Amino acid sequence: MRISAGTIKARRLRGGAWGPLMVILFAGTVLAMLYGIYRYPIHHGRTYGHGVRFNQAMFGPRLEQPIAFSHRLHVTDKEIDCYYCHPYGERSLNAGLPSVDKCLGCHEYIIPEHEEILKLKQYREEDELIPWQRVYYNPDHVYFPHFRHLKKNVACTECHGELERADRLHQVTFYMGFCIDCHQEKNASLECTACHQ
Repeated sequence: MRISAGTIKARRLRGGAWGPLMVILFAGTVLAMLYGIYRYPIHHGRTYGHGVRFNQAMFGPRLEQPIAFSHRLHVTDKEIDCYYCHPYGERSLNAGLPSVDKCLGCHEYIIPEHEEILKLKQYREEDELIPWQRVYYNPDHVYFPHFRHLKKNVACTECHGELERADRLHQVTFYMGFCIDCHQEKNASLECTACHQ
């Protein structure tokens, strides 16, 4: 019996009797490789931020803020406690930002004619919030409760760096490895649901 060239070609394309097994083996190999890249990222050039020094990351691109606020001046020189301006950290997900009225509680009397203070007064007159640019960025799928970390005596500087030395803040993106390294050092939970809810 003579087999046509078209039939031979069709059998080769289907892989003959071994076709389905080859597809399964190929898919299994691809899945195993993808799992290996995910499970052991450091060996494949993806580190999730391991080894990134936070102090180096902090001093990246500088953000232009609506008010030229200096943490160094307020925290180091004037010795104002962090919780005075960020009062919600011990009981909330977010530490909070000071209102215009809180700033002017001091600056109605302290350098009240300084150009930056005049900007504050303009925000109050127009009944507007100060449009601060976000500095510290966690992706939306990351759950970071400030209150839980503060109750465990995690100092602000462990995540925010040496703010007491900074006149202008630079944007920071937190990498997963930064959080994982800290959790490993402090024997905190490494369950996915601890940070991703």
